[in-house]
Order: sequence, then C-alpha cells, then structure tokens
Amino acid sequence: MVSSSDEPALYAIGQAFTSPLVSMSHVKGHLRLLHAFATLRSQIINLSERDIEDKFPWFTPHNKDKRWAWFVGLAVERFELWCRWASDRDINDINDLLQYYLPPLDVFMVWHAYMLNPGWYQEDVKRVSSLNFLQNLGLVVGTHLDTVVSCLVLDPSLSRTDGWTNATQLPFDPIKSAEVHATTIVKCPSCRIDFISPLMDSYETGYLQEKFSAKCMNSAMCPQITKSMLGTGKLAKDISANGTCEDMRDYQVYLAGTLYTSSDPYDYERARTIKEKILKSPMFYLPNGTQHRFTPLDNSPRQSTNQVLSLQKDWESVILNRVEFSKDAIQHEMSKIIPGGNGKLLLRIMSAYTDGKPWSLDLVGAVLRQGTFVEKMNDLGWTNASSLNETDATIRLQSAVTRYHAFLDLIYSSPKSFFVPTLDIDLVWHTHQLIPSKYEEDCLRFLNRFLDQ
Repeated sequence: MVSSSDEPALYAIGQAFTSPLVSMSHVKGHLRLLHAFATLRSQIINLSERDIEDKFPWFTPHNKDKRWAWFVGLAVERFELWCRWASDRDINDINDLLQYYLPPLDVFMVWHAYMLNPGWYQEDVKRVSSLNFLQNLGLVVGTHLDTVVSCLVLDPSLSRTDGWTNATQLPFDPIKSAEVHATTIVKCPSCRIDFISPLMDSYETGYLQEKFSAKCMNSAMCPQITKSMLGTGKLAKDISANGTCEDMRDYQVYLAGTLYTSSDPYDYERARTIKEKILKSPMFYLPNGTQHRFTPLDNSPRQSTNQVLSLQKDWESVILNRVEFSKDAIQHEMSKIIPGGNGKLLLRIMSAYTDGKPWSLDLVGAVLRQGTFVEKMNDLGWTNASSLNETDATIRLQSAVTRYHAFLDLIYSSPKSFFVPTLDIDLVWHTHQLIPSKYEEDCLRFLNRFLDQ
C-alpha cells in the first residue's frame, strides 16, 4: 500500500496501483444491512407459540430453522412480485427509488443474496428480459448504498407502502405479509394457463415444500406438475426463443450457463455456438420438422414480434411433447451434442432449470447460505450500529479493506490457485459485489478475469 498524508491510500494489485475499490462508508453500510437481516431472522425464529397459533396459517413450521426457511421462501415469492412490478418502470433516479420502488427488507435480502452470486447474477440480468431492469437499478443502489440502507432500516413512507400493496396485494411489512401469504401463481407448462397453488399443505405438496405437486384443472390432458416439469418448460422456452434484431447481444435468448465465462462475462459468440449445436438435434427441430437455422447477423429477418412469439409458443409445445415433459430426456439429448457430454458445462446449464423461476439459481438456498455469514458477523459484534463509528471499529474495517486488496493481489499472482478468504476479507468482497457493474469492471481491469465467488 502506498499513501501520503495528502492523498488516499493506493493499493497494489499485480502491476497496477489503485485507490480503494471499496469505500469504508459502503462497508459500514453493508454491516448495518446485515444487522437488519439478523434482526429480521431473530424476529421470525423467536415468534412465540401463541403468535404462531393465533396469527399465522396452520402450516407455519414450529421448528425454528424450518420456519426461517419457510419465511425465506415467502421472501423469494415477494421478490418475484417486485420484479414483475418494477421491471415495467424506468427507475434511474434515487429519489424515485426511495419514495416509491425500494422493496421491503425481506425482498432486498433476497436481492442481496442474488448479487453475492455474481456469475449467475450478471448473466441473468443480461440474458433474462424480465430481470434487465436490475442492471440500471443496481447502479442507482451502488452509488447511494448508504442512503438505501438507511431507508431500508427506517419506517417506510406511505407512498412506498401504498405502491407496494397496490402492486402486489400483500402487506408491505414482511411479518404481516407472512400471516396472509398462502398461495402463488403457477403457469401450466402444457396449456400455459395460470392457476393458484398453495404454498404449503398438509400433504407436503405445496409450492414451498419438497414434494411439490399440482394439477392444472384446465384440461384433463395436462400432466401432474412438479418443479422439475416447470424447469423443463423454462428450458424448452429458452431453446425455442429466438429474436430478430441486428445486435448479436439481443439476437436470441441464450441458454442459462452459456453466456458467462471467467475471461468474458458475456461471451455471446460462445453462447450462440452452443445453442446452434443444440438446435441441430431432431429433438429440437421446428414444428414443421426442419432444423432452425440462424440468419447471418448482418442480415437479420424482419419478422414482427407477434410472428416470432407465435412460432416460439408452438415450437416450445412441440419440444415438450417430444420429450414428454422430461428434463432428463432433454439432458440426455444435449449430452450427445455439448462437448464433454455430461461435464461441467451441461451440469451448469441443467442446474439453472430446476423450476420455472426466471433466475438461474436457488434463491432460497442462497439466502439461507448467506445467513450463516450474517450470523457470524452478528456474533462477532461487527454489525452493532452503535459501535460502527468507534475508532476500534474503523481501524478493524480499514484493515479488512487493506487485506481485501492484498487478497486480490494474491489471486492475480496465482490465477490457478484457490484461496479461501477470512471473514473480514469476505465482508469487503461481498460489499464490492453489491455494486455489480463496478465489481465486473474492477475484476476485468485488475485480474483480467471475472471473479465468481
């Protein structure tokens, strides 16, 4: 580290020197956020038996860990509702975000865990149209992280709660919402009709339960629906979705897990090549039995959106019927085509299609895993808001920032090695990831690759 009394510290990463990639104010703001998450978890796991019996649905788990997992499942459902609402808005102003669109704490907790899986997150917000809005919104949040955290931990404004309730039909307060949030909307992959499914039931077949199973009542021909089948529907949709525009980056829907590489987070040519190979299989031919052929990028056809959408829906249905709604059948066919058979690439692709959600990872699991780190930070007393501005805390966090840059320098010098960070380094690393576009830019600039976890 190079510094003087007049200038901020400069840190060495490889052959370069840089001012701090993560600010102290952001680290402190992040710790305040973790404290809020820990408080929320404590409120849920310490609910009294009387409250559970009197206020919450009969299926609310009495076991503390299971109750927290159930609550996180509800938070992920609420995150999806927020994405549907916010994706239609052009939110580029911090004041608009704070006044109207900043979600409740439980929903932000899910988004937080999502960003801490940067490989999947950065790919999804580029690849999935309904998540594109998170790119711009992430810039706003990253620039004003301290202000956002302050807003999250204070009582919400009336405009914020009213906007949320009108859009989602659920209470803003996550605990009050848990008292009434009992169902979700599921789209049948066969007939594409939405129907209401319980989140929990006595047979353990609710959407948030391991044995989820539901029957679409629209047609006797619709098969019994499982999460695996919903994932198969999502995969068939991505295989059959091919847009028509001049920019290769928007030319089609790429398969999850094919766009991101450590050297290039958005390797569009690789993703396109993989999809072209997959579409050569007769299993994935067009409804008329012919192979789909990509138009040269400089000569894209001018089909209307309606034409493209109509073809996509028919094509998706044909694929699902050919494989009899079996994800295993699709994986078996793709293993013949993708280099390495059932190797890392195919397993990464298939791991993104475990259910019908737009994201490519298990967000419930991501929040629960992150909860372990939050608990450690809380147990160490690092999240205690009253002590964050004390001299000892400032020295400790400054040391963590310094050690994080040394950690990056170590990674640069030994790119093939795997290093496990200590808790203090992990804290700063996570804080860096909460500004996704900057994190990506910094990784490529100083490490020549994108660092995913």
